[in-house]
Amino acid sequence: MKYDFNRLDKLAKKTLSKQRYYHTQCVVNQAEKLAEIYGCNKKQAKAAGWLHDICKEMPREEQLQWLTKYGIILDSVQKKQPKTWHGLAACGFCKFKLGIDDEELLNAIRYHTTACGNMSLLDEVVYLADLISADRTYPDIDKMRKLAQTNIEQAMKYALCYSLSDLIHHEREISHDSFAAYNYYIKF
Repeated sequence: MKYDFNRLDKLAKKTLSKQRYYHTQCVVNQAEKLAEIYGCNKKQAKAAGWLHDICKEMPREEQLQWLTKYGIILDSVQKKQPKTWHGLAACGFCKFKLGIDDEELLNAIRYHTTACGNMSLLDEVVYLADLISADRTYPDIDKMRKLAQTNIEQAMKYALCYSLSDLIHHEREISHDSFAAYNYYIKF
């Protein structure tokens, strides 16, 4: 599939706040770097970077409409996690508004916040690019960035342990997809 990156850039700039647009630019750059390191399709990684947060600032009702149109039914945990809906909604938005049929790309967008079991290389690249983009500042970011540059499975394991411990610390429910991802990557 051919991607019009100028169009995706303009769409992101028009749709997102300045701060979210800057974050998106950082994710695009990081996704390209990781795709280069690991031999992932750079065009898919770049497109997923532009689109991963495209629904982030939409009203929640509109996000629900897009994810429903795509055929996603929220489980009881997902219903309580509206901050993760934007990735799900983006699947419907990208497919039905933008005409994107690339299932691998749509999955990378879908799981960029929760991860999932049996992730593709593109899924991993986009998940990590979002987590370690240049605009991110949190404890252990340098360690996470180093791992992402050298061993993608170890980086995923570390990222999931970090994310899940944060959810546990704040006494939040953990999605089934995140558990499946943790169970898969803990072996590395």
